[in-house]
Amino acid sequence: MRRMSKTHSPSLVLLDLDGTLTSVGSPWRYVYERLGIWDSHGVPILTRYRSGEIDYATFCRLDVEAWEHAGADLDTVLHILDEIPFPAQSMAFLETLAEEKYSITIISTGFERVAENLAERSGLSLSRNLRPVINGIRASHGHLEAVLRVHEGDTPRGKGSWARRLVRLSSVAFERTFAVGDGASDTLMFAHVGRGFSIRGPQELPDVLDRILH
Repeated sequence: MRRMSKTHSPSLVLLDLDGTLTSVGSPWRYVYERLGIWDSHGVPILTRYRSGEIDYATFCRLDVEAWEHAGADLDTVLHILDEIPFPAQSMAFLETLAEEKYSITIISTGFERVAENLAERSGLSLSRNLRPVINGIRASHGHLEAVLRVHEGDTPRGKGSWARRLVRLSSVAFERTFAVGDGASDTLMFAHVGRGFSIRGPQELPDVLDRILH
């Protein structure tokens, strides 16, 4: 829904991507499921990570190795990520914030490819309107490789640390900073912004938009 533009103080909104702006909670799991190896490979690797047996970097490396062993190359993974849809609520949320001149940064442990698709389909610029702090995937020396900029948990590369740095560098008044996300790791951003919103999916974005704008 389009809204009348009004004068307001500079504002910053930090957004999770997966499960917040998309209906897919984990693109990593989505790739596994599309390759048909979630139960056989994805679940055991996730269990090792959650038990503390392996760290986050190893967790992600084993994931992409499992995809590769299942026959996926970079094009295969990117084509699967391209399937992820964006609900109308997400489009309206981003378009309204952009019209109102809010600064928007996506902080995600997902994939930059999904953020690129979001920017293209919403008609926004990924560098100007939707600044990404997000992970990626690439081919390196003939093998898939995860590019890790954001980690899970309360770490120097975790979402809380990124939120703290981005708010400090923004020169935006603390009370005009916001964060929105659907997962436990997203709540780490909330301590570093004026207002945090925990949601259960894109269907709750219209209510969050009203609370941010008013």
